This record gives sequence, C-alpha cells and structure tokens, in this order.
Amino acid sequence: MKIVKNILFILFLLCVTNAWGEDGLQIKGKIRVIKPAALQVKDLNGNTILSCTINTDGFFSTGKKDIVPDVYTLSIGDMTQNIYLENNPITINGYFDAIKPENTSLSFTGIDPFLTLQEYIPEDNQRQKKKISPSVQGKLTPEMAAALAYLVNTEDYSSNKMLLDMIPEQARNSLSAQWLVKRMNTLSRYIPGAQCPDFTFEDANGQKVSLKDFRGKIVVLDFCASWCAPCRKEMRSLLKIYNELKGDDLEFISISLDSEEKNWRKMLEEEKLPWIMLWDKEGFPKNNQPNQIQAAYGFFSIPFLVVIDKEGKLLARKIRGGQVRKAILEARK
Repeated sequence: MKIVKNILFILFLLCVTNAWGEDGLQIKGKIRVIKPAALQVKDLNGNTILSCTINTDGFFSTGKKDIVPDVYTLSIGDMTQNIYLENNPITINGYFDAIKPENTSLSFTGIDPFLTLQEYIPEDNQRQKKKISPSVQGKLTPEMAAALAYLVNTEDYSSNKMLLDMIPEQARNSLSAQWLVKRMNTLSRYIPGAQCPDFTFEDANGQKVSLKDFRGKIVVLDFCASWCAPCRKEMRSLLKIYNELKGDDLEFISISLDSEEKNWRKMLEEEKLPWIMLWDKEGFPKNNQPNQIQAAYGFFSIPFLVVIDKEGKLLARKIRGGQVRKAILEARK
C-alpha cells in the first residue's frame, strides 16, 4: 500500500487494497492528530451522512450506513475532497496536521471505484474544453457514470450526453445523476440548432428591442461592457466584419452588461458603432452567479459572441474575430 501526502487534495493518486465487502459504508482507522478533528461525510445537498471525532489516541470509527453509490464530500478538519463512495467499508490510517496541512500523510483502503473513475478524468483544467474519452463506455456502472460527470464538470455536450446515455432512466436516483440531467437540459440549449432564448432590452432612445424582432435575419450578438478592454477591442474587430458583410439579411446587436447607464452611454459616444446597442440593467454580477441573460446563453466572462440564423436558432457561440465572419458566410449559403 502506498502512502501519499496531502490525500484530501490528491486522493486520486493513491493505490489501495481491495474493499472488505458490501455491508454498508463505514469509515474507521487510526490517524495521529495534534488535536481532536472532526471527520464527516456529506451528500451533495450538504446533509451529513456519517461523522465522528478523531481523538488524540488516533482511533476512530463512524457508524455503518447503507448509501446510494454517489459522490460525497469527505472532510477531516478543514480539509475536504469530493469522492465517489459505495457500500464498502473504508479505512484511513496515517497522520493529519491541521496546522500545516502539507505535512499530512494518509493512506486509504476501500476506495477502488473512486480510483477507477480517476483514470477517466481528463487532465485539461479548463472546464469547457474537457472531453471524456469514449473508451469509458461499457466500463462503468450507471452510478459511476453519473459520478464521473459530476467530478469532471465539463461543459462539453457530447461527453455529458455519452455519460447520461449510460444511465437508464430508472437508475437516475443519485444526486449526481439528477445533477447530470439538469446539466444536459441546460447544455441542450447551447448546441447548434437550438432555439435561442428571447430577450427584451432598451436601446439608447429608450425603445424596447427583442430578439424576436429580427426573425428572418442573421443576428450577431455581442455581450460586452464599457470597462472590458477586450470587449472594446472586439467591437473594433466586428466593425470591419460589419462593413464588409453588411446587408438587409444581417443585424449586429451589442448588449452591455454595465452596472451604470452613464458608463454605457459614454461607451456609445466613444465607439460610435453603426449597429443596435442595448443595455441590460441587471448589469454584470459581482458574485459567481450569472445574471438572467448570462444563464440563458450560458456564459460568464465577456466578450461573448453568438451568431443566430434567420429562424432564431443557434449557429455558433463563444467565437471571436474571423470565426464570426465565417459563421455569417456559412449562414448565407
């Protein structure tokens, strides 16, 4: 058995022995601690499933509980790790340093299914670029497929669809499976051919403008803000494309996420763009939760560009510069 430091940060690197059987989840072992520490297992809703205190003598044991195989949060003191758990007993031995976590050294047994999942987690750290290899098909239980989707948390439609297809409808009872169903409902709005959500914002004259007003035209949506330097740069790039390709079948619309109207109007004066300029009064959020238009179109950072066909369906999203020009030309074929 290998012992690896910082287990709750790099748990997936461990080699472990086989589990003892399937008699319910129980966690026990001996961990040397400087001071008593709480061990907890919580589900994805934050409900505590198992807990116990690791005292200074090091020995500890939770109760035993039958669980739905799923992703859970395991914490020891302030250190936490998402981990896939089944009804297998788990042992944890080693040393836990609450003061200097980098000195922590723990070894686990009974987490073999979780380590199996680690083999299929892509290395790319950018969520939207992560893709899960098709080689996973036929090698995971439905519960493990749902857990893998949750652990990877990719925005790639094909990867999530592949995993959801591995889970029969009657087996979608785990919280990670329910999460995956919701994720797919959201991502289905972002694939080419999906109907784009309508919106209504005001232009500089106070007139309400909606996406549905432009049915029958190709529409380029540019989500931006006055304080966003890349947005301003992208606008100037779009101006070249607009001047080259403008016509009765094409409309450009910039939607500002400025928090204050005066900043938006100042940008209008400075850029003097020839297309429709709108303002989303909700503004750019100051927390990690997207506003309504961001949630509808699936973006958080700006600039963010979308090209919509004459029927109001998505042609391309999250594109820049020459990609916008290419999408417009494709729509005109």
